[in-house]
Amino acid sequence: MRTIYENYRGFTIFKQTNNYNAVKNSTDDNQNEIVFCHRQLGEVLNTVDKYIEE
Repeated sequence: MRTIYENYRGFTIFKQTNNYNAVKNSTDDNQNEIVFCHRQLGEVLNTVDKYIEE
């Protein structure tokens, strides 16, 4: 596993094998883990952007 971004709009982005994953950085207020997984970096970043904008 290799970290790509430590804090991209509140998510940690990392590469694991053939997938890119985004995991919501946890806060004391919200312990729920939000995870997005895509094969391409651009797809996972677009998904995070759409999630933030909603």
